[in-house]
Amino acid sequence: MTRIVPFLALAFLGCAGQQAFAQTAPADIVKARQDAMESLWRDSYKAVAATVRTDKPDLTLVATNSAKATATLQKLATLFPPGTGRDVVPGTRAKPEIWSDRKEFEGNLATLINASKALTDDATAGSVEKVKADWTNLAKACGGCHGGPVKSGGKFRFEKE
Repeated sequence: MTRIVPFLALAFLGCAGQQAFAQTAPADIVKARQDAMESLWRDSYKAVAATVRTDKPDLTLVATNSAKATATLQKLATLFPPGTGRDVVPGTRAKPEIWSDRKEFEGNLATLINASKALTDDATAGSVEKVKADWTNLAKACGGCHGGPVKSGGKFRFEKE
């Protein structure tokens, strides 16, 4: 019985999450994920990029901003439910491969989340060398979905028009 209870709790939470999306309009979900994606650079990573390029990066800023970005990425992971693609919401840049290659998409997103966490951890520990290496790894992880600058599109994103 004790083994069944956690399983039932997880099943209930999973259904509750699906129920919440079922009650949210697809366009609203797309808007939330677009806002989250745009905020990553503007509110978190832009300042990190600037300080990491210096001889003496502000590791407190890196730790704070990358922790905020990690939280946004974790939220973002929930904002790609089925039924929120371009076939339903024409304004999204999310490609159908997000849903047809779900395992790869989720793996790429997990890699990005882990890279952001590593950046936070190493900045908190005070390791400038590791932070600079983490920043490079984070940029590569972004490329796992995007493949380059905003206009370039990528495996899981249409080119910006």
